[in-house]
Parts: sequence; C-alpha cells; structure tokens
Amino acid sequence: MRSSARLTVAAALTLPLAVVSVVPAPAAPARAGLVTVQCGSTLYQTWVNGNGAFTPAHDLGSTSTLIPLAFGPSTFTVTDPNGVVVDSGTDPGAAKGQSANAAGAQWCTFWFSDTDEDGFTFSVSGTVLGKKTPIG
Repeated sequence: MRSSARLTVAAALTLPLAVVSVVPAPAAPARAGLVTVQCGSTLYQTWVNGNGAFTPAHDLGSTSTLIPLAFGPSTFTVTDPNGVVVDSGTDPGAAKGQSANAAGAQWCTFWFSDTDEDGFTFSVSGTVLGKKTPIG
C-alpha cells in the first residue's frame, strides 16, 4: 500500500493546492479538481485542471488565477473505508527555479481530501507560496 499511496501523493501534488470537496467522477476531467486555498484571512475556492505541481488554480469567485511558485512540506494520510490509517507521511517542499523569491508572493495554506471508488480516503495538507493575477 505504501508505494500506491506515494503514487497517490504524486498525483495529488499535480494539484498546486488542495481539494476540500469531492468532485463526482463523471463531472471532472481526470486531472482536475476543486481546490480551497487560504491566504491570510482570504479563502479561495478554485479549480485546477492540468499536469504538474505548478499548474495554476483558477479562482471560482473572480477572474483571478493563483500561480504556485513553491511548496513547503506537505503531510498526507490514507485511511481505509473504516477510518483506519493505512499510510501517512511527509513529503518535502519544492520550488520553481528562483521564482520563490518573487515580489508580491504570499504563503498560503492548502489541504486536499478525496475518497476513491473503493472507499479509501486520501488527505494532504501543506503550504504553498503563490501570486494572484490580476493583482487586486
């Protein structure tokens, strides 16, 4: 199960931020997800659709996009349908070149939770350094 969970972690980190509500499978493309991000006191509900950890998240409440520049460490947990933890761990952070030093960037919190068709729940949380475009 550990290698399976690591693959799940890698797949989840293709989302730059985190999902807090489960998207019905028929409604979402394979590499898309609803994401909630908190930057200071501002909470963003976003949609991510793409490959790779640095895929932008589109704010559902505006025309803004959240651009991830770096990730802090993230922790993950996999539980079985009975709520028993079957795997957990911490993955190191990553930065996109020197962009982690970009002016106007802000550290935000993210979290993700999703349940697969077999009833296993995968959750991950951590921090992300990002910029919002357009600014304002």
